[in-house]
Amino acid sequence: MKRNFSLLTLAAAGAWLLAAAPAFATCPAGFTGTALNGTYAVRIEGFVTDTGACLTDNCPDPTPKSEGGFGVITADGACDITGGDIIFSVQGSTSGIGGGGITAPTTFPELGPIPTFSGTASSANDVGTYQFDSNSTGTVAIHDIPSGNTWVFGVVSELGNTEMRGARVNPGDPLNILIEKQATVTAAQFLNQDALTFDAAGGGTAGGALGVGFDAVSVAVTEHLDPETSTTPEGGGTIFFNVDNGYDSTVVPGVQVIPPGGGALVCDFHQTILAQHLGDGTQLSNASVNSDYSCPLGGAAFTTATVLWGSSNGNAFAGTVGTNGTASPALALGQANRAIIPGAPIAGASVLVASVSNPHPSHTVTVTNSATEPLDWTSLSLSSVPDVTIELNNSCTAAGTPYACCTGNITGTCGTCPTVGDLAAFNPLFPKPTCTIVLQDTGATCTTGAPEVGTLNFNGADHAMTGAAATATAETYSVKCQ
Repeated sequence: MKRNFSLLTLAAAGAWLLAAAPAFATCPAGFTGTALNGTYAVRIEGFVTDTGACLTDNCPDPTPKSEGGFGVITADGACDITGGDIIFSVQGSTSGIGGGGITAPTTFPELGPIPTFSGTASSANDVGTYQFDSNSTGTVAIHDIPSGNTWVFGVVSELGNTEMRGARVNPGDPLNILIEKQATVTAAQFLNQDALTFDAAGGGTAGGALGVGFDAVSVAVTEHLDPETSTTPEGGGTIFFNVDNGYDSTVVPGVQVIPPGGGALVCDFHQTILAQHLGDGTQLSNASVNSDYSCPLGGAAFTTATVLWGSSNGNAFAGTVGTNGTASPALALGQANRAIIPGAPIAGASVLVASVSNPHPSHTVTVTNSATEPLDWTSLSLSSVPDVTIELNNSCTAAGTPYACCTGNITGTCGTCPTVGDLAAFNPLFPKPTCTIVLQDTGATCTTGAPEVGTLNFNGADHAMTGAAATATAETYSVKCQ
């Protein structure tokens, strides 16, 4: 008997939904499978069925709990889904499907363990079937083996068969699906500048009824190679974050606490790449939040899984699967698209010129960060200028030391940059972050007859700096004392 997944067929033959969707040797008569052919990223979102009863964890009623998932599926062009890699989250399903928390094919044991993608679109994770009529309308059935979920969606294929969207048609929680074509993945495609927005109240994020908008999160994130090694991927960015206008019931119910007098946060973070997989275009990363801009989330860390898609894989679905080294109780799901995020930290060259009236000159270097990524360095140092020293606040210990900086009759500071750097990311709500470094001639040979030429080194700088020369260990700027 040919199966065509019509609504009548689904109503009459629900038993097969309890097991893996059957495989077709070929497409059923009158249907085609060529609309799906290759690897596709999928995003599934919706809400757990609300039966109208006030349960212990959803009072007052109605309070539908969100659920969602994302990942990849592989289609063979002949109506079969031969493998997949999907992370799915259900917050206390009442419809008999799924359960609390996040289900994933594999975990990253070094962090908790944290749910993550397996790295391949495997038949051990997901299988299914699909079929389309000549009018680009059809069905996609996915059976997710790790979670035990089975979904059948009625979908429409858009022009070019690179994007499809639809709604669930088999019995179960109301869900929708977005399907996006993925190209062959290269390592360089993970290195994007992205604008990422998480879906308010959807995709499995905790709390919030339909239309309320519990979490509103927007992120500017840049991923790049470490400028010193040119091999290690890393990144960072800025977060604009609003939790129900500050009424975060998980902190203090009924009290507006983040921040005092308002609901919005601005935070920045450094990103560590934990795993990248070319096989299915997935990634696992960890974002460590700084305390810059008085961000109350400083010290927190969020682990995020990502799957690439698009003609050049410049877009991505992303979900937060871990918090501070433990698996998240639910999935916060969003979409990233390639953006232009210009700007980089800049310091500049330094020239110290001695004279009879000023035998020990100084030069102030101003470091300005116009990037949306915070700048870190492990230390500051000078090379090949032995009579020049770096003078920061903690070097001002006595009158006359260092010269022309902290003497009794001269006011000011000897620099404001930290020895170990953490210069906040730029965001449009604040002035550009800056700090200063004072280079001071404290020796005897830095004269016109014996010029010294060297460099000021931002050792271990975690991203490139405008106008700087990169070495194996630092971003450097020229220094000349004469």
